[in-house]
Amino acid sequence: MGLFFRPRRPLLRLATGAATAGIAYHAGQRRADAYNQQAAPAPTDTIAKLERLSRLHESGTLTDQEFAAAKAQALGI
Repeated sequence: MGLFFRPRRPLLRLATGAATAGIAYHAGQRRADAYNQQAAPAPTDTIAKLERLSRLHESGTLTDQEFAAAKAQALGI
């Protein structure tokens, strides 16, 4: 007799599915929010910074080490 006379619980099944879907939805939202917060600065700002650093390096104001450190910081490395 086993499985044929087992009581069905549709409300419990529905609640479990809704809870699982809610957890997955909120996890996805957290991941999307974290990704959006790590957005890179505008490329024009980065290019302008690198051009300015390059001019300072060529004029002798910045040493090779200072230029490399400032470039890495501007690129976010």
